[in-house]
Amino acid sequence: MANKFYDYYKDIPTWAKGIVVVGALGIAYIVGRKVYKGLFPSEQEKANKQLTKEIANEIEVLEKQGVKPTFPDSNYFTMANTIYESMRYAVGDDYGTVESTMKKMKNDLDVAKLIKAFGKKQDYFFGLPEGQPKDLISFVQSELGNDYGGLTNYRIRNIQKDWNSKGITYKL
Repeated sequence: MANKFYDYYKDIPTWAKGIVVVGALGIAYIVGRKVYKGLFPSEQEKANKQLTKEIANEIEVLEKQGVKPTFPDSNYFTMANTIYESMRYAVGDDYGTVESTMKKMKNDLDVAKLIKAFGKKQDYFFGLPEGQPKDLISFVQSELGNDYGGLTNYRIRNIQKDWNSKGITYKL
């Protein structure tokens, strides 16, 4: 087989040989990088896996305690996306939508499922990535807590007050 490939390779024009070599190197790089990342995950990837495990455990414990989710699982993904899209633009963020969506949570299981659905997302400032990807709580704290340069964080207080009245133990 190697001889057939070599016979084919030696008969193609020089420019095509270059393309074949560059393509092979590109494929080797992509495959090698995936293998390397699989064998040696970054600290951020390890933290993401840990958060995912913790939230999954929290959800399992709450469900065993008989806590019922308020919404179907697909709704949590929709709400997580709504929250993210309402905070990811430096100009025109819709913090009111974030607050009203967070207030829809009725119990700890709802919040845990929303955190799971949100995962970790990249924050942007005028289209440029800002810092490391954040989980839901960190994202909301950094965005709503910095409303008007941090002079007011009334939205976080409103959400926390609402959650406290419902017995939700998660803190912003």
